[in-house]
Amino acid sequence: MPNIFEKLAFEHAPVLWQKVNDANLRGDYITRVDFAGSLDEIIYSWSKVNDKNNKLLAHGYYSVVETTTHYFILYAFYHGQDWYDGKYFFDKIRKNFDEHLNDMEGALAIITKRAKERVDAFVTVSHFHFYTYANWKKNDNKFLYKDTWRDRIRGYKEDLDGYIRPTKHNGRDRFSLYAQAKGHGIRGDRKKWGNEEKIIRYFPSMDTAEEPDEKGYQKENDYFYQNVRYELIDFFKPGGLWENKDNPKVFQANKKGQDAFVEPDEKDKNKPAPGSANPPWGWDDIDDRHKCGELAINPAKIVHDYLTGLREFSLEYIHNPYLNIFNA
Repeated sequence: MPNIFEKLAFEHAPVLWQKVNDANLRGDYITRVDFAGSLDEIIYSWSKVNDKNNKLLAHGYYSVVETTTHYFILYAFYHGQDWYDGKYFFDKIRKNFDEHLNDMEGALAIITKRAKERVDAFVTVSHFHFYTYANWKKNDNKFLYKDTWRDRIRGYKEDLDGYIRPTKHNGRDRFSLYAQAKGHGIRGDRKKWGNEEKIIRYFPSMDTAEEPDEKGYQKENDYFYQNVRYELIDFFKPGGLWENKDNPKVFQANKKGQDAFVEPDEKDKNKPAPGSANPPWGWDDIDDRHKCGELAINPAKIVHDYLTGLREFSLEYIHNPYLNIFNA
């Protein structure tokens, strides 16, 4: 039976609209970090992504932090490759200097506790920048919920980057995330989304993880879509990523002091070294003054600084597994 936090994570989970590029479709599929075996062997994952004997079953990671007034649910999506095909000038530069093993980006959902809970705002991670979205709008630009302007959420120390756009799923409105092909930056709008025509719509599931079908796209208007279910994994499950945060075969601190997924050492390909991809406790925005990893570890603080209009807002944690606070 799922516990209360599993239920919350599923209830509020986003629909991920993932662009994919024909030059390397499998490099754009979300999956679990240990898709090809032990976490201790992830330095060898680059070639395993391209090996079709390894199923790239769709998964998303999550954690739940709770204060007396809000839930903060972090969703993170892993790709085995952050890649570039070198077709265009800037892609050639990024292929030479920025292509790397492993990739993880995502979003923090902010949910106000009330009779009818919903995601009131979220902050996304796109490379080295955070983007903030609040207030639901439909495709016709009318507000989905009839809040008055006085009650709407506004930017405080950071400007809002856009509204929350719904995607229907089994009669429910879920918030939408848009992920680039290749570099996989995630936003709540379609800016810098890329010109690829193929899109996978990943829908959350309690118990099913599917692999995309390379020939399973159906044309809708000017794009080609397929729908795939992803299963959620708790960062704090036994033997999971948080439990391995001090395992040097999985994570190491890079030169900036950020926790990073490992990749093969340049001189010894069988030796793990700090890479360029970060787990949520290593996420950082280069433009603000918050501590690295705060979006995961101390989300109430960063949200308190980013937004106003969230009504009552407490910084008192009653459940924060990052800080070893459990049901306080």
